[in-house]
Amino acid sequence: MTRTKEQRQTSAVRVDDVERMFGARRNQPAAEAPPLELRVNGGTKRTDDDWTVPKKLVADCVSGKLVVDFTRARCSRREIDIQVTAGGGTIVLIVPRGWRVDMDAVTPGGGTVSNRVKLPRFPGAPLIRVVGQVDTGTVKARYAYRSPLRRLRRS
Repeated sequence: MTRTKEQRQTSAVRVDDVERMFGARRNQPAAEAPPLELRVNGGTKRTDDDWTVPKKLVADCVSGKLVVDFTRARCSRREIDIQVTAGGGTIVLIVPRGWRVDMDAVTPGGGTVSNRVKLPRFPGAPLIRVVGQVDTGTVKARYAYRSPLRRLRRS
């Protein structure tokens, strides 16, 4: 049995037919996650486990230390917005090499704003935009230490 050229090029079931039957859509946008709120009123809080980075983070540190570690985080976004408020505490952002941190919109009241992330951004790597204010605390952005020995030497 010979088939025509059109019959040979037509698949048995088309993708459009499957989408219509099951209501699926291609390139469906991911559900927008709510902002992650990290608050510390005393003590220390770390986000150093395997976690997914949302588009917006809120970091509030009245006193104590808040460490946001992006080195083992899963990030599929090109831009991340972080709203910081540091009363008398310290907020530390630890990023992998190749990421970029923009802290120009952070206003230091009587506190300190330190950005040690100086290397150029890799293509496709995320940009972290930090906005907010620092009263008497500190907001730092730095790379992860290379080894535990180097970390011990610095302290």
